Amino acid sequence: MNVNLPFGLQDGKIIEISAVENGLACNCICPCCRKQLIARKGKIKKHHFDHFDSKDCNGGVETALGILALEILEKHKRIVLPSVYLTHSVELLFGPQAITFDKVILERIMSHTIPDIIIFTQNTPLLIEIRTTHSDWFKSNKVIQLGYSAIEFNTMGLFDFSHHKVFGYQDFEKRLIEETSYKRWINNNKENKIKKELKKLAVGKKIIELNIMDVVDSCPINKRVWKSGLREGLSYASVHGDCIGCQYGEVLNNEVLCSGHRKEEFYELLTKFRDKKRKFDP
Repeated sequence: MNVNLPFGLQDGKIIEISAVENGLACNCICPCCRKQLIARKGKIKKHHFDHFDSKDCNGGVETALGILALEILEKHKRIVLPSVYLTHSVELLFGPQAITFDKVILERIMSHTIPDIIIFTQNTPLLIEIRTTHSDWFKSNKVIQLGYSAIEFNTMGLFDFSHHKVFGYQDFEKRLIEETSYKRWINNNKENKIKKELKKLAVGKKIIELNIMDVVDSCPINKRVWKSGLREGLSYASVHGDCIGCQYGEVLNNEVLCSGHRKEEFYELLTKFRDKKRKFDP
């Protein structure tokens, strides 16, 4: 995505186009490639920066948003975390929660994976990945393997929302801290703990290939019932239509781990876990 660059780097700090002088007097460099910028502040086009004597690198906005996010987090030492849901289901485990933290680090190598930002609360790290134009599936999986809780900021989506006639820095700052619609969990250790306990309630159901649909027999919550044939009257579930997204099911390679037959125990365990883990515990 090609976006006019509304940011420059001046004396090591991100600065908006509205806050600098026109032309080379802006005294700014590109946040990404560190080449000289020229401020274009005419009367017709939207004000923006261009690379002065080199080709536009197209990474300035993304890099600037990462630096901005770091500066905002360092300034406030506070953030509202998004809700936590049981994976692939609508089962809410915890609602949004505000936390404070002690320090912020930018791009520190951890086991050969570089999270964009790391914040520490009581010496425990929470990793923050800055999403720009797309999600990096490989990097997200490497972050999960580290075993730390991690969230992703969709800063480009937030930037697009705030970037109307001019960049709304205050709006961007407030939403980055307070809102959760531009954040998602990559890995949450609270959820991992409860999934481990819930797994003890589950039994494995073999996936059966029938025509164009994969199914499992004997659905404990009676998602579907066979209307004819040898299985007439018996319950079943479509793996892709029912089991994926069901709070009781986890789809593996050739089976579904299902705990629907122990619903009461399932919800008792959820309730105990929620009561015990009210505070952020990465």
